[in-house]
Amino acid sequence: MSKDSNSSFSLQQQKLFQLAKSKKISSVELQHTIEQLCEGIAEMIQCERIGVWLFDDEQPSLTALNVYQQHNGMHTSGERLHKHQFPAYFTLLKGTRVIAISDVSNDERVKELYPDYFSKAGNIQSMIDAPIVLANGVAGVVCCESSIARSWTRLEESLAGTFSDLVGFLLDSLQQQEMEKKLEYLAYYDQLTGLPNLNLFYSEVNGSIHRAENPVLCYLQVDQVDQIIDALGYDGGDQIIKEIAGRFNRVLKSNETVARADHDHFALFLDEADVENRLKNILFLMSPPFLVTGYDVTATFSAGVSRHFHGENPAKELLQSAQIALNRGKMRSARSSVTWFTEEMKESSKDHFAIEMDLRKGLDLNQFILYFQPQVEGEEGEITGFESLIRWNHPEIGLVPPGVFIPLAESTGFIIPLGEWVIKESIKELKKFHDNGMDQVTMSINISPRQFLHQRLPAIINEGLLQYHIPPERLCLEITESVAMEEEDLVIERLKLFDDMGIQLSVDDFGTGFSAFVYLQEYPIKEIKIDKEFIRRLTTNHKSMAIVKTIIDLAENLDISVIAEGLETIEQWALLNELGCKRFQGYLLSRPLPPDEINGWIDNYKRASFYSITRRK
Repeated sequence: MSKDSNSSFSLQQQKLFQLAKSKKISSVELQHTIEQLCEGIAEMIQCERIGVWLFDDEQPSLTALNVYQQHNGMHTSGERLHKHQFPAYFTLLKGTRVIAISDVSNDERVKELYPDYFSKAGNIQSMIDAPIVLANGVAGVVCCESSIARSWTRLEESLAGTFSDLVGFLLDSLQQQEMEKKLEYLAYYDQLTGLPNLNLFYSEVNGSIHRAENPVLCYLQVDQVDQIIDALGYDGGDQIIKEIAGRFNRVLKSNETVARADHDHFALFLDEADVENRLKNILFLMSPPFLVTGYDVTATFSAGVSRHFHGENPAKELLQSAQIALNRGKMRSARSSVTWFTEEMKESSKDHFAIEMDLRKGLDLNQFILYFQPQVEGEEGEITGFESLIRWNHPEIGLVPPGVFIPLAESTGFIIPLGEWVIKESIKELKKFHDNGMDQVTMSINISPRQFLHQRLPAIINEGLLQYHIPPERLCLEITESVAMEEEDLVIERLKLFDDMGIQLSVDDFGTGFSAFVYLQEYPIKEIKIDKEFIRRLTTNHKSMAIVKTIIDLAENLDISVIAEGLETIEQWALLNELGCKRFQGYLLSRPLPPDEINGWIDNYKRASFYSITRRK
């Protein structure tokens, strides 16, 4: 080999190392560089054919990245050699630095390749193969092949090995770039949706917030993802999140930024003077049903909205404020709430946080207790059932109102274990009533919307009924109108399941919303409880009386039982009786009582007549 050739190769080597060190070379640049180097090596060691071959991921085959034919100056790629055809050769590549063979027809190491491969490659007589070794193992091989028998020199073998090392060095560099890109992607993008995560969101919003004229951050939660997961599995939940993300990308303006903040939460930055209308428009565009595993699923969103920031990280501060507003809104309404942040919320949220932390401890420490309110029927006032109502006896605060801790339990998901405890304890107490000779009474249990569609609910109920030998018709599940607002097909399926089990189904607070009568038309409902607001205004508001009469008449025609909830006065009882209502529940009869008082009330009630109770002052 001439001095000039050696110098030329050194220059090529330096160029390749410079490209590798820059870490900016692309796969296209790699291909072009290797083509040039193949031409240079072919000229330096006078080989008709130079090939760079790479293993695929699991190494069952080698694929030609580039093969250079010196006689026609052509570069080709894509040819493949399979391990099952040449197993010994594939094994040889993993343990050899350089394979130099002068006569391929008589060398045991490559007899698998002779004559098929060598004939097709141009009647190859001699070869030098140098495995390409990366940090994680052998990645391929450089093949220098001659159609003329050659006795290879040490310099030629060294040049082939050096070329292999340089290719390996560059491939390592590209792998490192790909790894860095992947790590950067993981650091700034959500893997499921491809949306920015909070790291990138904070960076982008903090960079643009001071240029915005009307910066606002909205923290959005998909209201029913947990129910979708319960009904359709985690794949269904992931699919709806991906569909939502895709729709966000289509409906947002160029100056609006969205990120996935949590499992079912999204952060949305707007620069909009009329935020209310813009947010309403976005949510409208998000409202058409998504097709998820064969179901049309309508997603609704609750939002917290904030303009308040003062510190060095305004995006994070805005997000925290909007999150507080979202949580406050979810306490009032489980779905479709939009709540603006106020400074007062920050202080009160600390108290709610303390209560939320104590909730979980409260269940472990047996701080919850069930109260029971009796239900009576007929002219004789026969006790037909009890409604179980949960109370929390906090060791420091005392009795915490259900209106405080139930919304917190609902919004945090704690309602599921809490609801399971209520079901088990209610059935257990019903067994005691039956054992005391009241085997015809029922137990009514309130079921939250979130719990109603939970996959474990039917099993929990069935286990309790079997454990205490309770007939299923003695259990009544009370649901509210908000359950009907969930996915209709799933709701009907669950209602029919409970109906098939023989469990009674009741609609609580009936008459308060537009969807109430949907229950009577579509669902297997056996009982409706007239909302206590109508009962409270019954004797003073003729519209309330007309509504109550309509409900009673409709229920009678549909053979559905009616119970007046919230009965407080003799006048209310008399008018309800006149209107045809025969079942009652309320303070006129008894307030909700703890277990140690309910039996005493039953004994006193049985000794007195219903007539006297309903006429007492």
